[in-house]
Amino acid sequence: MPVDLRPVDGTSDLFEAWADGIVIAMARLVVVGPVARMAVQLNRAPTLNEDIGALLVATVTRARENGATDFELQCESLPLRDSARRIGFRGGLRVPLKANADDIGVPDTTGDPSRTPNRRDRLATLVAALETLGVASTAARPARALGKITKRLAGGVGEPLEVVVDWTTGRSFIISAPDRFDIMPEPIALAGDTACAVLRRFPHHAVAVKYIYFDRAIHGLKTGRYGGMAEGSAPSIHMNAGYVAVEPYLEFMRQKDRRATKLKPAGPPTPYTTVDATVAHEIWHKIEMVFEARNYRSSIEFRRQLGHHLGVETLERAVKGGTDKAPAHWRTAHRRLADEVSPYATSSPREATAEMFKLWWCRRSSTTPIVTRFGELIDEFFPQ
Repeated sequence: MPVDLRPVDGTSDLFEAWADGIVIAMARLVVVGPVARMAVQLNRAPTLNEDIGALLVATVTRARENGATDFELQCESLPLRDSARRIGFRGGLRVPLKANADDIGVPDTTGDPSRTPNRRDRLATLVAALETLGVASTAARPARALGKITKRLAGGVGEPLEVVVDWTTGRSFIISAPDRFDIMPEPIALAGDTACAVLRRFPHHAVAVKYIYFDRAIHGLKTGRYGGMAEGSAPSIHMNAGYVAVEPYLEFMRQKDRRATKLKPAGPPTPYTTVDATVAHEIWHKIEMVFEARNYRSSIEFRRQLGHHLGVETLERAVKGGTDKAPAHWRTAHRRLADEVSPYATSSPREATAEMFKLWWCRRSSTTPIVTRFGELIDEFFPQ
């Protein structure tokens, strides 16, 4: 079904994108000479996967009608970026995608696993796509028969595609993703790029991360409640499979639209993505576990210093300040934690530090006072 771009009243460059009787996106289109700068943001999950491609076609067509021959697309939506790459746009991670009019129109099918019947070839295609996006990897060694059955049953996504990513000489982790026709290489690359950077910064704690699974191994990942989970003492984190395949991504969006929650996590600032933020959040859980196991006294002092910055004895007091019966300074610290980090940060001390870490890691030029203090303590307790 085609997407209809309708100008917003009183503007010349802002459009509502209508499909299936609903507004699925907002698009801003500015054409200066031969260059069209397009910014697109999905408001909600489209009813059909095809609407994503139709949205891009409609925006490019409008730009061409205004004389554009070169296109620059700014968007954070992973399915939109994946679709744009398939029709000729190019670019690295976390940057606008660009294309020339001559490049657009013929979908790039080289990265479409549905056209590669051999599993080994599909894995090689994924490795090549990650290389193009700046993440070097190699195909993981195939599991034996029993291992394949175990992964199918445990992960809930069938037999996955798995690649090995070296984050430094001799040290690596495995990324496991669903073997689907609509797999998106970019979020896999984002996960690999972020994980490599975090582990290089915290090499003494990297033992806690050996696997990054995009799957449905945990109930909260199936229902869309969680974007990621750190798996106890196992050296692995689980990410929602919806991040790396188009149809599951759209269903993940619909699940989040249906689920209202007061304890919302913090969103990352541009150009960072939800995948960056979630990977950073979950890896911090693993780092903190190692920190506590190796130096429990220092971990207590770390949380005490965070609490002092918020005006309480320790971070736990700020988390517990969400009731009317809590002391006034606890309640004040609780409000600061919610305002300066996120409502989700008030759910537990562990979630508080993980939310601070992802905001510190995915930061731009400035952060809130508590996140700035968190970064200072990172440099003090985790010297490079």
